[in-house]
Amino acid sequence: MIHWINLTDTRHDGPGEFFMSKNEQDYDKASKTMRIFRSFAKPKTLVPPDELKQWIDALQSGKGPDGQAIKHVHYVFEDEQSADYNHQALSFAGVATEVGTKSRHSPFKPADGEPSFSTREDFGID
Repeated sequence: MIHWINLTDTRHDGPGEFFMSKNEQDYDKASKTMRIFRSFAKPKTLVPPDELKQWIDALQSGKGPDGQAIKHVHYVFEDEQSADYNHQALSFAGVATEVGTKSRHSPFKPADGEPSFSTREDFGID
């Protein structure tokens, strides 16, 4: 069963500027995957930290905000620029990045390859 949630955000983006972003969600019960479809008026816009934290918490607890079982979270951006701008932060959080629409989307392939993280190397521990 797929559940659709439609949300629209209006956020302030600098002096006198506002932008609209769309946020729709699709939950796949079989794979326990939540897909968040994001569209930003400006491609260089990050997913809001409080929103991302909600999904990090869901991945850690295994339960979504509505109590559904969560194993995977994927952000799907309409354009490559938004996906590229958000990809590293999402990867660090354990969230997949995709590009496309609700009906057709695929994993984002960054030009410079997938980011790699090593807690030991990142903190200078041999």
